[in-house]
Amino acid sequence: MRDAVGRLEGAGVRTWLFGGWASELLGLSRPRAHQDLDLLYPADNFETVDGYLRSGDVREIVAKRFPHKRAFEVDGIRVELFLVQPGLYTDFWGATRHTWPANVFDVEAGGLRVASAMALLEFRDAWEELRPMVGGRMVTAEEWLANQMTGGGGTF
Repeated sequence: MRDAVGRLEGAGVRTWLFGGWASELLGLSRPRAHQDLDLLYPADNFETVDGYLRSGDVREIVAKRFPHKRAFEVDGIRVELFLVQPGLYTDFWGATRHTWPANVFDVEAGGLRVASAMALLEFRDAWEELRPMVGGRMVTAEEWLANQMTGGGGTF
C-alpha cells in the first residue's frame, strides 16, 4: 500500500486512502483481506495520472479507464484512483454526481492521508445510486464500457 502511494507521490500525484483500507484504518470495519487499493485523487482532471501511466512504471488496467477512474497494477496489487474535482464532487460514469463532504481530505491515520469517516460512510450509503446503468438497467463496469465503445451511451 505505502509503495503504491509513494510511487504516485513521486510522480506528483497526491492521493488519500479510501475504500476498505481507509475503513479499516479508521475503525469502521474489521481487518480483512483486501482485493485492491482505492484512492481519492483531488484534481481538475487525470492529466498528471495519465502521464504517469504512460511512463511505464506501472501497468495500466485499461478496462478500468472511466471518466471518474483510472487503475493500474503494481506488485500484483490493483490500485484504483477516483477523481475528486474542485467543488468536491465526482461525476461517476460521466452521468451521476456524488458530492463529497467538506472534511473529506482532513484526516491522517497511520502516517497516511485518509478520506474522512463521513466521506466513507456517505459513499457507502450512496453506492447503489452511483452504479452504471444502460437503458435503465444496472450493468457491470465492463458492460458499461462495451456499450460506450459501441456508441450506446450508457445512462442513469
